[in-house]
Order: sequence, then structure tokens, then C-alpha cells
Amino acid sequence: MSPALLSDDFKAEPYWWEAVPQGTAEPGPLPETAEVVVVGSGYAGLSAAIALARAGRSVVVIEAKSAGHGASTRSVGMIGGRLRQSLAALARAFGAERADALLRETWDAYGWFRNFIRDERIDCDLALTGRLICAWTPGDMAALDKQADLLATRFGIPAQMIDKAGLRAELATDLYHGAMVLPQDGGLDPAKYHHGLLQLAKAAGVTVIEHTAVTGITESGAATRVITERGALTAPEVILATNAYTGRELPWYRRRVIAVGSHMIATSPLPAGTVDRLLPAGRLINDTRKLAYAFRASPDRRRLLVGGRALQVDRVDPIAIARRLKEVMVQAFPTLADAGVSHAWEGRVGFTFDRVPHIGRRGKLHYVLGCNGSGIVMSSYLGHRIAEMVMTGSTTSFFAGNELPSRPYYHGIPWFMPPMTFALSLQDRARSWLG
Repeated sequence: MSPALLSDDFKAEPYWWEAVPQGTAEPGPLPETAEVVVVGSGYAGLSAAIALARAGRSVVVIEAKSAGHGASTRSVGMIGGRLRQSLAALARAFGAERADALLRETWDAYGWFRNFIRDERIDCDLALTGRLICAWTPGDMAALDKQADLLATRFGIPAQMIDKAGLRAELATDLYHGAMVLPQDGGLDPAKYHHGLLQLAKAAGVTVIEHTAVTGITESGAATRVITERGALTAPEVILATNAYTGRELPWYRRRVIAVGSHMIATSPLPAGTVDRLLPAGRLINDTRKLAYAFRASPDRRRLLVGGRALQVDRVDPIAIARRLKEVMVQAFPTLADAGVSHAWEGRVGFTFDRVPHIGRRGKLHYVLGCNGSGIVMSSYLGHRIAEMVMTGSTTSFFAGNELPSRPYYHGIPWFMPPMTFALSLQDRARSWLG
């Protein structure tokens, strides 16, 4: 008899919601005016709201569902100080000087983020245990070696390589050919971190209106009118912080964000010592497959969490998510074949066509969009920087002022993702077979 896929207490929702349940309270009254309205209650929106409220502005945050219902409480919870784009790719898009500046600012943002958590005393299970980027093929090992050298020598980011034999001391699998170690990366509980931001925002005087969808934004004269399903309010400044959840009511922005699905599972509590044997150094794990996967221990080290990109658009079947990601988990860790899946869920990651985050202003609307899989750190940091733009009219951030591109025939539905992910999965298989 094959082992059961799901545990008896299976839930089709994020594991992180066990510690921080989603709010169900009725929405409060909608003010008629504010100095700043923030659309979206994720990391970027709350970070901006905190900075603005502490500077004396009256701030209202509008959220379509409960606060943090979107990506902010659904991620794998990994943090670091790198962009997903390589230096060479950034140089082709932005020029060598700006590419260098973007990467340096990203590393600085990571330092800002860690200091912010420390200074604000946010209880979010932050642990800087380091990360392994595991090589799917021998060729990937060579590419990682070059990347580690570049990070360490040019940007001062600690990085080193370990071969397949050395990897066994870090990770109990024979699936990979070695890894790059990023010792200063870490993990946290994303829902606890979001809850900490929410409490800081409310303590600063921010009004958070939940379960109230924005249906339109119109600019007229000195004020902007934010229209919701429960009425409208006006403000001279509006910040859009909806990222991958940007709706049809904002078509210009929706055409510039690619909402890529991301899936995750958590196992039921494993026998004592199991996680320590699988991940003896406590590292977080990514790999170099084109369809990359992520593994990490839960903060209490009793469960394994697995994440991967969705293979289809707008199709969420929790049982299918559980089945697929458990197969990925057992491929890496065969001893977990009998482990049940206790949680399976999905979220959306906001990508841009140039694969870098953007902040800026268009008309009277400020925006933070497209953190490209680095949202915990970069959304928090860029929320702070967009608040700076609102207050002073400018910023020194290199993520501001870049063109926010789109593509012909793209209107916010990533119809190209299913064939693309299928092609990438074939590439991963071929690269594995060919070595």
C-alpha cells in the first residue's frame, strides 16, 4: 500500500497561518480624506505607511481582503541581498555603471532590513543560518563558481563553493553536484514579520481598512480620488503597492507586472531529529534548475517546507500541489516517502519584464512593483524609499527612474507561462541526463 499523501489534519492554506491566523473582522469606516492613501497591505505598503505616519502624515491603507492575505504571508520565507538577474544581464539592460549600482544597493538593502527588524524588535523567527544554491549539473557548478568569485571580490558579499563530497555535510542528498554557500542569508516566518509591520503601522497611527476592494483611481486637480466598493476617499498622494495582485482597475500597471504562481507545502511534524539529519547545518536550500525549487526547515525544525513555481496559470488544486511537491521532496530525500503533507497553498510572485524591482511616480500615483522573488527584503526597503519620494519629491535609490516596460499583446494574464514552464521542465530533464 502506498503511503498517504495528506495528513489527517490537512489544510489548503499557508502553514504560516497557524501562528498568525488571517483576520476576519468587519472593515472599519472609510475616511473621506487622508494625506496619503496606500493601496495594498503587504510589506511594501505597510513599510511606506509606517515611515509616512511617523513623519506626521495621516495615512490610510486599503486592502481588498484581510491584511497580508497575499504574497506577504505565503512565501518560503528566505532572505538575502542579491537580485535574481546576473550582472551581465543587468549591464545589457541598464549599462555597466547602473547595473553595478543596483547590485550594491540590493546588498545595502539587506543590511537595512536586518537592522530594521533588530531596531523595531519584530519577533519573526529570524535566523541567519545561510543558504545553499545547489548545482543541478556539473556545468552549473562552473557557473556558480564564477558567481561566488564575483560576489566576494567585487561586491564584498560572502560566498564560497563546496563540492559534492562537502555538500553531504550540509545536506543529506545525492541529488546535486555541489553548491555555492551564502553564509549571511537567512530565513524568517513571513506571517510573523508581516504581523509585526502591521502592529507598527497601527501604533504609528495608520488607519488600515480591510476587506475593501479598490475599483478605480482617478486624478483630478490637486487630489486623487480612490474609489472602493464601499465608497471613495481623496488624498493628494496615493501609493500603489499591489505587486502581483494588481487588478484590472489599474490596466497600465497590470500590463507591467507578470503574476507568476508559486506553490508550497509543509509536511506534518516529523520524528525528532529527522530535520537535523536532513539539514544538519540548518541551511536554506535553492537549486539551479530552470524551474528552481526551495527547501527549508520550519522555524521549530519539526517540518520540511518545499516551494516551487506553478506550472499553470490561474489553476489552484491543493491536492495537485501536494502531490507534485511531495514528489520533488522525495526525489531529494527518499526517507520522507511516508511523510504526510499537512499544508499546501499558492501565492503570486510579481515579476517585471526586465527582472528588477521598480519604484516611481506616474502622474499623481506612486508605485512599488515587481520584486521578482526577493520581496521580503526589497518590498520592505522600497516601501521605505517610496515614502521618501512622497515626502521629499525625490530619492537617491537606483530602483527609481527606470522605464517600467511591458510587451505587445500582454494585458496582465501571463498566457505564455504554461508553455514556458513546460519547456523549462524539459530543459531540466535534458540537462540532468546530459550531465
